Amino acid sequence: MDYIKVAENLGFSKDLIVNIYKKISGGYYISLYYAKSPILYALDQWPKKYLGKKFLLWYNSSFDSEIDKIISLFVTLDVKILHKVASILIKQENQDRKEEDDINDVFEEMKKTAEKYGFTYYPQRIEIVVKNSLINELVNDIFHIREREIKNDLYTILGEIAYESEYLTKIKEEKNWIRAIDRKNILKALYLEGKLEEFLSQEKIKIRYLIASRTLIFDKLLLTKGIKETLNDIKDLKNEELKNEIEKLTTEINKRISYF
Repeated sequence: MDYIKVAENLGFSKDLIVNIYKKISGGYYISLYYAKSPILYALDQWPKKYLGKKFLLWYNSSFDSEIDKIISLFVTLDVKILHKVASILIKQENQDRKEEDDINDVFEEMKKTAEKYGFTYYPQRIEIVVKNSLINELVNDIFHIREREIKNDLYTILGEIAYESEYLTKIKEEKNWIRAIDRKNILKALYLEGKLEEFLSQEKIKIRYLIASRTLIFDKLLLTKGIKETLNDIKDLKNEELKNEIEKLTTEINKRISYF
């Protein structure tokens, strides 16, 4: 099941569904589904997928009555999946009011962005009722992806982030010997070069998302504060619990590396 099939189940035109689906790059479900750790980094700059100038320009030149309904469906799916996964992970019932606030917030962002570009029209929210049976598979997909990341070895994940980073590319230009180091030993190599702290600083936003996910801080915040405020709290490190977890991470990683 994906967003296209859900929309088809609700009786919308497939050609129009696919057209809109492409313009929002598959929505946030597809970004989360294929994301490398940290998974939640795929949400950075939320809800950017719906705010593109080309997308809003296309909307202003299109007059199909189904467009608002399909956009409303895709936004609703993005929000509901995030809320439902959070509620499963922390075993707490999600609040419909918060979901509503998050959906409305995306449409408010589209309105403000369209007006900024000087567009006359912008997507209007139409309430779409989506049965749980239609989205349970999507929710389970993201739940299992998040769960796998939570259970994975933190040292291994950080090594992957380091190995794929632009920061490492620059270090390799300065230190030829690091080019021969494999993924599992890359953090040790950075430590030996005195570059580990700098790496952690360079990738601090990704690391904040990673720790917020693994500790379920993201999920607890989401169900009380909503998506945008939660992401801002994580990126700006406003949450004291997250601050403490980041400090613990830095200490544990340094201990682990220096032990070997």
